[in-house]
Amino acid sequence: MAEISGAQRLAQSASATDDCADALPVRWAKEGQLAAAGLTLLVLTAIGSRLVPILIEPSLNWWDEVFQATEPAHRLIYGYGLVPWEFQLGMRSWVLPGAVAGLMEVSRLVGNGPDYYLPVIATSFAVLASAPVLCCFWWARSWFGLAGAFAAAAFVAIAPELVYLGGRTLSETVAGHVLVIGCFLLGPGYQVTSRRRLFAAGLLLGLVCLLRIHLAPAVVLIVVWAKWGSWRERLPALLAGGLAAIASGAMLDWLTLGYPLASLWRNVLFNVVDGVSADFGTAPWSSYLVGELGLWGGAGLFIVLAAVLGARRLPILLAAAIVIVAVHSGIGHKEYRFIYPAVLLLMVLAGLGVGQLTEWGAEWLGGRGVKRQLAEAACAVSLLAYAGFLMFGIWTNPTMAQLRSRVQDNLLAMSFAAKLPAMCGIGLYGEEGRDWVLYGGYTYLHRPVPMYWPADQAELTATAPAFDTLLYTLPPPAALGFEMTACFGKSCIARRSGGCVARSMAAMPFPQPVAGLAPRKEAFPAIPVSAAFTGSR
Repeated sequence: MAEISGAQRLAQSASATDDCADALPVRWAKEGQLAAAGLTLLVLTAIGSRLVPILIEPSLNWWDEVFQATEPAHRLIYGYGLVPWEFQLGMRSWVLPGAVAGLMEVSRLVGNGPDYYLPVIATSFAVLASAPVLCCFWWARSWFGLAGAFAAAAFVAIAPELVYLGGRTLSETVAGHVLVIGCFLLGPGYQVTSRRRLFAAGLLLGLVCLLRIHLAPAVVLIVVWAKWGSWRERLPALLAGGLAAIASGAMLDWLTLGYPLASLWRNVLFNVVDGVSADFGTAPWSSYLVGELGLWGGAGLFIVLAAVLGARRLPILLAAAIVIVAVHSGIGHKEYRFIYPAVLLLMVLAGLGVGQLTEWGAEWLGGRGVKRQLAEAACAVSLLAYAGFLMFGIWTNPTMAQLRSRVQDNLLAMSFAAKLPAMCGIGLYGEEGRDWVLYGGYTYLHRPVPMYWPADQAELTATAPAFDTLLYTLPPPAALGFEMTACFGKSCIARRSGGCVARSMAAMPFPQPVAGLAPRKEAFPAIPVSAAFTGSR
């Protein structure tokens, strides 16, 4: 039997409940209003939930959220900020930090400082993170009706890993969301013939490769799969969009880094050839699978079964997720955030599986005399209640709780210090010289004053005259004269009287494999003279 479309489903439902054909437009209007209202609520839920681990209970999943995105953007807009080794060697594209810088500039229309630009940035990326919710809804509605679409989209909106990572300024999360949008443009549930739509899909998939080149194999698979058997008609527009994105990225690298696509080939050169990524640590190939199993436990069985059901409709998403995990499993250096795009695709498939279960359950209840609308609502609510129960358990388990509180005390302490009266320097102490990555940099401080991160007590004593404000997790010697002002968990703020002695800041650390390429620290000062002068006024 041929499958019926979403429009046919609505027409059949309307014919069964209305006495005459004249009532059909009214019925459709009510369906449309309900869909719009429900989808708006789901999108707002998705956006609001993704702001919680960033603004309400601030945390960092990884330091790149700041030092590969917001810190270079802050330096671009305000003239000062720490410059990590990746930007000193020109191996990071300005696509993501450039977008963040644009949002920072927009926030200045309202006010100045982190109280303004952090919410604007977080909200903007949370809005992008709601795109998979919309795509899942539209996919599911064409196959499972309105109740199934609500159930599917709600599942994606509250998935704990998507909530935790979705709104962060990480290239993996942004690339994942753009990837889902591109997949929807290519295959919304019917054959796509519009050249404009195909061009837009190619543009987005090209952007995915610019943001995260490791996703290129999955992008190639998606393109080949989607255009198999009809490449002559549709491949040219798709390739045109992809080439336009790559050409734009090449031009941006040329203007900012000196060579076309410099960020891509330097990434390969330094991380693969020179072995920098391995210098940050390696893990077995099975780490991602073991990690996900450890996080989800028995609850993962429901996710897997739902994703398999969803893959009956969109097998390409499952294939792409497998490729993404396989590629990253073959790379020695592993981080949780790397496989976010795969997790996102699987959660969208699981949402579609929930939509399928909603339809099947409603048909089963309908065969026993329950009205169709009541049966659909009961099934959707029941499935979401069960899924919500599982997801709440994941959100509150020790692993996720630890992730959600990562460096939260430090960020709160730095935000507090940023509002203190005039300071002449700030020290960060307690983590063996790694503290520069733990407090959010000048993105959170937003004060053009020197920053120091002494590695031990001897270095703390030597550098203490250069700063009058200290953020610490290990108490400083009493002889230094610092008096505790406030504490946030394990991170405290202390101040001392008197001024600051001029002292140059430490050079930014470089990985050992490329330490010989490090430029003189004067080449990339955190606070150029112009910025310091402006800040002093």
